[in-house]
Amino acid sequence: MSGHLPDSYGRLASYAHRHASGAVVYEQGVSLDRFFVVLRGRVDFEVVAESGETEIVAQAFPGDPAGHVAAFTGRPTSATARASGESVILSVPVDRAIDAFREAPELAMLLIRAFAEPDRPRQAPADVELPPVPVVDGDVLRVQGEVNETFFFLDTVACPVDGTRFEFVRVRTRAVRPAARDTDFHVRYTSVDPTHYSVVVCPTCGYAAYLDDFDAIDEETRSRLWADRASRQPLLAHQLTGSRTMQDAITVLDLAIRCYDLRGGGPSREAVLFHRRAWVEREAGNRAAEAEWLRRAREAYRGAFEQDSRLTDDSALRAAYLVGDISLRLEEPNEGAPWLETVIRLADSKTQSGLIRMARERLHDARVQLRGGDRAAS
Repeated sequence: MSGHLPDSYGRLASYAHRHASGAVVYEQGVSLDRFFVVLRGRVDFEVVAESGETEIVAQAFPGDPAGHVAAFTGRPTSATARASGESVILSVPVDRAIDAFREAPELAMLLIRAFAEPDRPRQAPADVELPPVPVVDGDVLRVQGEVNETFFFLDTVACPVDGTRFEFVRVRTRAVRPAARDTDFHVRYTSVDPTHYSVVVCPTCGYAAYLDDFDAIDEETRSRLWADRASRQPLLAHQLTGSRTMQDAITVLDLAIRCYDLRGGGPSREAVLFHRRAWVEREAGNRAAEAEWLRRAREAYRGAFEQDSRLTDDSALRAAYLVGDISLRLEEPNEGAPWLETVIRLADSKTQSGLIRMARERLHDARVQLRGGDRAAS
């Protein structure tokens, strides 16, 4: 095979594994539950000759399948497959083959040709270009690039949608340096912003969720998220498992909003995501975009306060406060004042004194706005 491998192979990252030179891919005489495709390097097929010595009887190069006959027919393998030089090889379980074919139809055509032409001679290709496939080591998709251990540590999780096990960075508590807090609880940091990393994103299908409920999906929801992956994958210009830029933070939240909508996350979860999306726009200085996301957050907070029976009293009053605060930020004091008054009236003076104080301060701001004052939301 020459030229380049199909670009669609780049969507098969969860099946790509790196093999060191000399590593056995599979042994002779075994049953296989998966088939293989060489992406980089070479695979030698070895048998033991009558002399007792090992000899190479065939080879597979980038773009060639291996083990497919045994995997699909149930026959034992006829030779040992061994990596020659460091190699990258797709390992696709037979029971996931249909999913892999949907992601990369060229893979199905490769197998059809391999079965139709079993004796087709294989030749070493020249200048084969590998599609951008992240590589799995030890069944875990590794974070790409350097990880600053001063700020981050690595954790591992399995995607409940496509099964990919992958690393992702988490922020070390000791690295967090708050500098100031806005009245709507947006914290500004002198170091890394932990809110930019609170959502975990699968690097292969784009499923995004908070870690505390990352795998809390049923089969019906998984099916919806699986069917939607083609809409999410264009946002994965690169892995979002390592250090994140401001644009990455926006992309992560957009993915999370889409996924929680498919999951039926409810107004409480929506409100937090919309609000954090507004914070990112605030950090970037995009006032118009911030205002639009604040409006969406306010409606979701209002819905959570009025409809979400799962909210604790503390969370409900926090939502009411935020409806009031956001209304002032949108220069709508008539909308905000009644919500702030509700917080002051219902909050417990012993356990929620801080929230009461903030509500009183913002109610004062509302009255200044109503009198035509120019005190800006801070």
